[in-house]
Amino acid sequence: MSGLDLPDPVVRHDVGPPVDTEALAAALTERVDGEVRFDAGSRAAYSTDASNFRQTPIGVVVPRTVDAAVEAVAVAREHGAPVLSRGGGTSLAG
Repeated sequence: MSGLDLPDPVVRHDVGPPVDTEALAAALTERVDGEVRFDAGSRAAYSTDASNFRQTPIGVVVPRTVDAAVEAVAVAREHGAPVLSRGGGTSLAG
């Protein structure tokens, strides 16, 4: 060992109530110019990429404009929903 003191790993603890997915989907549909997908098929399709990791999203938003993306983030924040942008789905090896 090198003798370096490493910090403890970051552990995510759930904070606050779970996200109300129905209210989130309704607000996104109303306020975002783009596709709002909360169906099981879309969530499954976006849960994986070319890596070995799989994380099923709460929902998927495909904004049509930069302003729509900004609005989607604002809606997610209002509902306490995490946001993760997605690239081409090719993993880091892309």
